Amino acid sequence: MGYATYWIHDCEYKLAEPLLRVSDLRVVFGPHGREQVAVDGVNLTLAAGEVLGLVGESGCGKSLTALAILGLLPRPAGRIERGRIEFRGKDLVHASQSEMNQVRGKDIAMIFQEPMTALNPVIKVGEQIAETIRVHEGLPGSAARRRALELLERVGISNPGQRIDQYPHELSGGMRQRVMIAIALACRPKILIADEPTTALDVTIQAQILALLKDLQTEFGMAMILITHDLGVVAQVADRVAVMYAGRIAEQGTASEVLESSAHPYTRALLSSIPSLEQSSARLQTIAGMVPSLANLPSGCRFHPRCKEAREQCAQHTPGLTALSLTHQAACLALNGYRTNG
Repeated sequence: MGYATYWIHDCEYKLAEPLLRVSDLRVVFGPHGREQVAVDGVNLTLAAGEVLGLVGESGCGKSLTALAILGLLPRPAGRIERGRIEFRGKDLVHASQSEMNQVRGKDIAMIFQEPMTALNPVIKVGEQIAETIRVHEGLPGSAARRRALELLERVGISNPGQRIDQYPHELSGGMRQRVMIAIALACRPKILIADEPTTALDVTIQAQILALLKDLQTEFGMAMILITHDLGVVAQVADRVAVMYAGRIAEQGTASEVLESSAHPYTRALLSSIPSLEQSSARLQTIAGMVPSLANLPSGCRFHPRCKEAREQCAQHTPGLTALSLTHQAACLALNGYRTNG
């Protein structure tokens, strides 16, 4: 693996080149000349074996970023207008359809947000797992079925010999999510993207799914992007965290930096809105207003209409990411005078 060199205050640092690098990604929707920007200038990296938590409210661009990585943006409405998505040094933005078909499922796999809509309702779940194995590894039907059975057992499906021949509607929500995990892991991908993998599951099943994902990620040595709006989930499993707001990165850093030393008002507001057992009788904190519409994005800092710390210049100037350390960055005008320590 190659190395990238960074200089901060005349101090040289060498970090391993990431497995995945997203650079200045801009995703737009709509006809030329009347585009609406959904993802704007996003920069992300993912190292081998690392878990990156991608956090933010619904509509902030988390899932669209993931779909852009996999080349699954809805066409022709959505498109990548600018930027690079490099997997092992290869730019996926300009990859052909056949090249992307080789990457999807084999090198980069995704657990979609809603299993009931992601799974084919008229095909047995075992066949849906086996299809991925046949396409990418060329195994015959009997061998692919045996692998599917092993995967169902590995992800904790009870009575896998019976479940393999059932349809999605015959399984519970937790079982369907485990089937989705089995499909994603069928070819041992280098990167797993998990898009809200615990949505609509009860608390007990959520904990089981998160524990399963973490165990499998460690066992297979995969890198993982965990997309969620729940900072509590991120705190349990993520090595690094990127917080998105209205299509932009508001803050990113190690999990401890972002969760314990938050620098952006939006990150602090998200953390304040998490209920606390120690203050069970206290009034819940909320973030005023709503995520802005793509058709009517505010000027300057996109969070300023909802920010309790906003100043006049926040509506006039767009903040770039300010480096607070080698790994910690935040996009807030209040940080522009901050200097990193060498």
